[in-house]
Amino acid sequence: MTSPFTAESALKSITAPRQGSGRTSPLRDAAFDAVQAAVTPKLADGAEAAVAAVAKAWAVAEELWAKTRATPAFALGTPKAACGKGCGWCCHQRVGAAAVEVLHIAERLRSHPTRDEMLARLEAWPQGRACAFLVDGACSIYDMRPLKCRGLYQLDARWCMTTYAKMDVPLFGPAPSHDFQIPPKDVFDGAVFGLALPFHRSGHDCPGVDFIPALKAIIHRPDAALAWWRGESVFPADTRLHDWFPPLSKTGKTKRK
Repeated sequence: MTSPFTAESALKSITAPRQGSGRTSPLRDAAFDAVQAAVTPKLADGAEAAVAAVAKAWAVAEELWAKTRATPAFALGTPKAACGKGCGWCCHQRVGAAAVEVLHIAERLRSHPTRDEMLARLEAWPQGRACAFLVDGACSIYDMRPLKCRGLYQLDARWCMTTYAKMDVPLFGPAPSHDFQIPPKDVFDGAVFGLALPFHRSGHDCPGVDFIPALKAIIHRPDAALAWWRGESVFPADTRLHDWFPPLSKTGKTKRK
């Protein structure tokens, strides 16, 4: 990105036509750059500081999202989302998270005030069901949910019900719409790449993993973050969803295709 985030860049991002899945935007670039800049210095301080930097990445992305929502460009140019507490239909899908996010969330859950309740819900979670932390239609780990959870704002809750929860919804009126708010997706997608890339470049494997199964696999391993930092495979192979970046060359830089 060559210029800072402003209301004008937000307007450009919100109103720009999308031509292809690889198209970037000022919001995505701003989030990527800001999160990468916040996380990269922490890697020099070792495993504990590097994993703790996830919280900083979340805060940076949330701040940019708050600034975006406050712009006239967003208020006047973006349709209202259907999302709200008590909905939770999006929590019935498989969720991807950066591997380091899962390590950070596991550490926070182990010292959480409702630790026993949280771990019991995780232990009892059956494969293929709604998120273990969906309670009464709301996220019970809202302040530490993965970046991918933060950017999904659908315009029609019926679409989420039929697609994620696999419900047969009576169609009174138009068919459910798959339209969603683009700005939050840009912000949090940019943020997850900005978080993962510094780890990838430093030789620490940071793919996208299946959040709940990956978390369940390491929750009782207090040494998981340190083991991962040393290069051990702490997540089961079947939880790996996305390799977001090309392989590293011998110089430590990602190869360009």
